[in-house]
Amino acid sequence: MKDDVMLVLDCSLRLTGAAVARCGTVLAQESADLGRRQAAELPLMAERVLAAAGMAFADVGLTAVTSGPGYFTGIRVGAAYAAALAYGLGVRIVPVSSLEMLASSHPAFSAGTFSEESEGEVLAVVYAGRGFVYAASFGSGSDALPVGEYGGEPLEAWMKGHSGAVAVSECPGRAAEAAGLTFPIVPIRPDVARAAELAWAQRARAVLPLEFRAVYCRAPQGTV
Repeated sequence: MKDDVMLVLDCSLRLTGAAVARCGTVLAQESADLGRRQAAELPLMAERVLAAAGMAFADVGLTAVTSGPGYFTGIRVGAAYAAALAYGLGVRIVPVSSLEMLASSHPAFSAGTFSEESEGEVLAVVYAGRGFVYAASFGSGSDALPVGEYGGEPLEAWMKGHSGAVAVSECPGRAAEAAGLTFPIVPIRPDVARAAELAWAQRARAVLPLEFRAVYCRAPQGTV
């Protein structure tokens, strides 16, 4: 069925990625560090992964895109292309949290949800500048850290209160330096395949192209 086929895009962090998936299983994917060439190269990357999967744009039943928070220019590029493409194809968009995509690369994550067997939590942090990072926690904790911009103090306090938590980032050194973080941060490569798994699991959240909103953040910034 056409509704089972999803084109997934990620421009929100260091790498640009595109994938074609059926029922959440990736058929073809590509990722690259494109720098300032994202706007020009993303449509071509989408064409290539579709061709690699033996499909065309007409076969796409859903689009998905990482909606942030992350790097401002990349989010705008991905959101604009995904919205325009979805509008032209007459399909919906599934927004995927960039932070959840990062957190999902940790072993505690399995098949679109965090494993019930795992008692741990994953804190995803991404450089935001101005002494802040974008952060959120995912996992089994009852006092999850909501998506927002944080300075070092509230994150240090949260990590001290969650001894089993693991922090991850695509660029640990940059994030730690920005907010003065002292706890260990595991380096994670952004993976568009994880975004595809999340998008399929969360497809009920799909919206019309004109309803799509990117997440550029600010709040919360105070103490936890």
